[in-house]
Amino acid sequence: MSRVLNRLKVLADQVKAGELDNVKADIAGWMNSSTESVGFRRDFTKTYNRHTKADIALTAVALNDALAERTFNTDGMKDRDKQFLDRRRAIWEEGFQGAYVAVDPDGEPAYLQWFIPHTQAAKVKSYWGPLFPDFGADTLIVEGAWIPPAFRKKNVMGEGLYLTSEAAKAGSPDVVRYATCYPEAANKGAVLGTHSGGYDVFEKRTETWKYGRRSVDFVPATEADFAVFDGYNSGS
Repeated sequence: MSRVLNRLKVLADQVKAGELDNVKADIAGWMNSSTESVGFRRDFTKTYNRHTKADIALTAVALNDALAERTFNTDGMKDRDKQFLDRRRAIWEEGFQGAYVAVDPDGEPAYLQWFIPHTQAAKVKSYWGPLFPDFGADTLIVEGAWIPPAFRKKNVMGEGLYLTSEAAKAGSPDVVRYATCYPEAANKGAVLGTHSGGYDVFEKRTETWKYGRRSVDFVPATEADFAVFDGYNSGS
């Protein structure tokens, strides 16, 4: 299922759930909106000293079918969380490679992330449209982050992203040097969590919708270009 069809399914589910305000907001966004995202890049040739650590011990492993059953289990979740997790399940079911999870000592998934290789570049373009620039064999596209409700407010993201990034690099060809991702600038937790996971700002992405048509622009950027970093001690 393409991302567009999956998004239409989400809208249908929102209608069934009576979440008309969310449906109206999504449609209004398609008619006229502009969203800025922070372009982050992890350079695997550099050493990064993390300044956040999870409150629990984590280990990164590749996602497999058995682990996916637990990772995508929506039992007991609120409707909004179910919708977000269903979108991640759709990425898995589409066959995107490079999925990793950080698990706790009991093997429970605490953090999910994809690191999609260049061999699936055409698939990325078909699924996400222009949201990602063309990328070469030296780059992994980072997408689909998810933290289960039980593991939130435990400082999971920074270390979860760091560990899964390192595992993805270890499982990739030697030519891979970079991993790139684009959290929305308005999502402070995702932006600062990504930075603490060993990623540096290098670009700004602006996605614009006008009467149902989308355009996406990429320009070089630094932390100074985003208000979310004001007063933030970026560390080393």
